[in-house]
Amino acid sequence: MDTRELQTFVTVCETRNYQKAADLLQYAPSTIFKHVQTLENELGTRLLIHENRMLKITEEGKNFLPHAQAILAEYKASIQKSERSAASLTVGGCELNVEYSLTDLFTGFARANPGIHLNMITSPNASVPDMVRSGQVDIGFFYGHSAQHRELETHRMYREPAYLVASRTNPLIGREKLHYEELSGLEFVYPHDSCCFVRMLMPELQKRQVKLKKITFLGGMHFVTREAGTGNALTLAPENALEQFDEIYDLVPLDLNEEPMWAWESILVGKRAEMPEVKKLIEYAQRWSEIHSGERDFQVTP
Repeated sequence: MDTRELQTFVTVCETRNYQKAADLLQYAPSTIFKHVQTLENELGTRLLIHENRMLKITEEGKNFLPHAQAILAEYKASIQKSERSAASLTVGGCELNVEYSLTDLFTGFARANPGIHLNMITSPNASVPDMVRSGQVDIGFFYGHSAQHRELETHRMYREPAYLVASRTNPLIGREKLHYEELSGLEFVYPHDSCCFVRMLMPELQKRQVKLKKITFLGGMHFVTREAGTGNALTLAPENALEQFDEIYDLVPLDLNEEPMWAWESILVGKRAEMPEVKKLIEYAQRWSEIHSGERDFQVTP
């Protein structure tokens, strides 16, 4: 049982709000959701539920809360007596990767390697190769083609699809076998111009002469999910993030009779390729991707 998951659970109980807990703990809301979900899976019971769009603590959660608080108090006391030194590994990636698609990977690696502390840095996807090249990060997780970065060591994980998602209140939700032409007149929001999924979608819409009402660059996934979740705007989500988008933001995929956008998930390393911690993360990520891609029916080889 991970103390971070316990701290997350206690904080959510205190705030009764995923976003407030995320702000206090300086996590992404998706990480808060994953921590609670992992804890519930370990305990075999629901600790928190949504009723009438309100977050409530179950009876099991109320019973477990004082035990979680006691464990945390004991843990913090032991840390004060003797701080453990840990190796550090700086990981870079876009928000969709670091905070959504690969949270299970990083959480699992941290649990399996308690002596390695992960420092996570997010950036636009197109900036990840430069971050690796300059040494700003030890290892990068990158969506898209890596052929133009041949000076970097590349490890492909799998090819992942992305889907258009919208709030459950969007009039297109519930309609079957939609085509791109039916998106005319709607709004679309996105986090960065360099998003490879957006770069694949826009030419397809132009080819079909689909005229969106408004296309808005918002500069970050937090703003994108908030805008799409509270209105009728569309956005894109990779398959690995769909569950979190649904649970946290109430965003669900459209039933499109179109081929989704696909992009390779790759690992990039440069001058730090021989670091033992880098090698460990690459090995763990490759094992994780083999299992995960099989569950999701992703494409694993070029």
